[in-house]
Amino acid sequence: MSRHIVQQEEAFVELPSRRLDPRMLRAWYAGSLALMVGTVAVGLAATLIVRHFEGPILVPLIIMGVALVVELADMAISPRVEYATWRFDVTSTDVDLYHGVFVKKRVIVPLVRVQHVETKQGPILKANGLAAVRISTAGESFEIPGLAEDDARTLRDRVAELARLAKEDV
Repeated sequence: MSRHIVQQEEAFVELPSRRLDPRMLRAWYAGSLALMVGTVAVGLAATLIVRHFEGPILVPLIIMGVALVVELADMAISPRVEYATWRFDVTSTDVDLYHGVFVKKRVIVPLVRVQHVETKQGPILKANGLAAVRISTAGESFEIPGLAEDDARTLRDRVAELARLAKEDV
C-alpha cells in the first residue's frame, strides 16, 4: 500500500492511510440522482402553480434547468474527488480525518475528548451495504461516511474502547 504525502509549510506530512469503501461512489451518485428527481418534482409543481395563475411558465422551467445543470456538474465532479481525497486513521491517541472537494480539511480528534461513537445508516447507505461512523466530542461531531457495515461496527467499537482507555490514562 502506498503512503500519500503532502508538502505543508516546507515539511512533509503523511496523510491517513485508510480509505472509504468503493461502493460509496454509488451511494453519492444515488444521493445526487435523488436530489435531481426532487428538483424536477419541485420545478414541475412550481410550473403548474404558475400556469394555474396564468403566469409566465418559462421562469420556473429556466430555474429548474439551471438547478439541474449545477446538480449534474456537481454529480460529475464531487463524488470522484471526494472519494479520492477521503482518508482516515485511528491510533491509540486520536482519530485522523482528511477530506474535501474544493477545500481540503484535516481534523485530528483526540480520543480523550470523544464522548460517544455511533454508526448510522440511511436508505441509500443501507442499499449499498454501507454505514457511517459518527464520532462526537463536547463541541462537535465528525463522520466517516462510507464503510462496509461490518467495518463500521468494528471501527465504532474500536474507537469507543480506545476512548475509554484514553480517559482511564488521564
